[in-house]
Amino acid sequence: MKKAQDALILQGGGALGAYEVGVIRRLKEMEDFQPAVITGVSIGAVNAAILVGARDNPMAALESIWEDFTVTAPWPVPDVVEPYLSLFGNQSLYRPRMDLAAWARWTSYYDTTPLRGVLEKYIDFAALNKSPMKLAVTAANVQSGAVEVFDNHSPKQKLNPDHILASGSLPPGFPMTKIGQQYYWDGGLFDNTPLQPAIERLDPDPSVRKRLFVVKLFPNEGAVPENMFQVSDRILEMVFSSKLAHDVATAHRINEYIDVIRRIDEALDTATDQKAVQGIRKHPAFQRLQQYMALEEIICIENKDPEIVTGPFDFSPKRIQQRIEAGYRDAGLAVSGLPVQQYARTPVG
Repeated sequence: MKKAQDALILQGGGALGAYEVGVIRRLKEMEDFQPAVITGVSIGAVNAAILVGARDNPMAALESIWEDFTVTAPWPVPDVVEPYLSLFGNQSLYRPRMDLAAWARWTSYYDTTPLRGVLEKYIDFAALNKSPMKLAVTAANVQSGAVEVFDNHSPKQKLNPDHILASGSLPPGFPMTKIGQQYYWDGGLFDNTPLQPAIERLDPDPSVRKRLFVVKLFPNEGAVPENMFQVSDRILEMVFSSKLAHDVATAHRINEYIDVIRRIDEALDTATDQKAVQGIRKHPAFQRLQQYMALEEIICIENKDPEIVTGPFDFSPKRIQQRIEAGYRDAGLAVSGLPVQQYARTPVG
């Protein structure tokens, strides 16, 4: 029986992350969906960490944490006002800074201490770091300007709440997160789709069939703006969605090269110098090329429901529920034509 591995890639997008809850609920209904690797950035890192390290049932924990993230008013407010309530704080994510006397030295408008408490409530980080499932989250190093990857299988450092907070430290709203001597901002600033970290953590063996489930919270396509509000909305969509399109286009070009490499690999079977053959096959660059064959099968689940520029901050009950339902619906459409994989699920090495 052939071997197979799945990877789940979760984008960032604030309150749009509720869409991922619906997607995950639908994917879990597939009898052959057993992700070996999960990567996430920003709110996607929070959802990913819950999936890998939840203290209780992961799906139940995801639904509970999003109930906590939902913002309601203590008294009735007009529907037009409800989407903006989170600008005054979110009891489980962030709260406005009150140290007004120090405003000249502020580097953020909010304090994310509430999120740390919620992460510690729902996630067993000891279990997360021992899980056979690979988890990787990304953050941007403020000093070097580089995107860094933190994962639960690293021999150098175990994942803790700081890494999840760092991945979601979107400026100027949220503060930088310090890890060691370095400071980090939201990894989505540079790459809102942690596709490469997922590919690099899958089995490089080309005989292992790989599926990558990518959840897109921001659409590539959009209408031409007609006012300044729509300009801001379209900029947000383009910034957070364009990198994935570039990655996929590059991957398809790489696949052409890999097809040539595969033919060379087959030809090596007849080579007389087997020592040289093994040297080629074990070369890190050769194995990295083989890993990119994972991009032959990408299942992209895209949020096509209309969102405006305030969408990532709209934690109102109505919109959270709508996004969860949309994620479930769109995931169902995306996987409806997929054949059930009759493959052995390979352990994560």
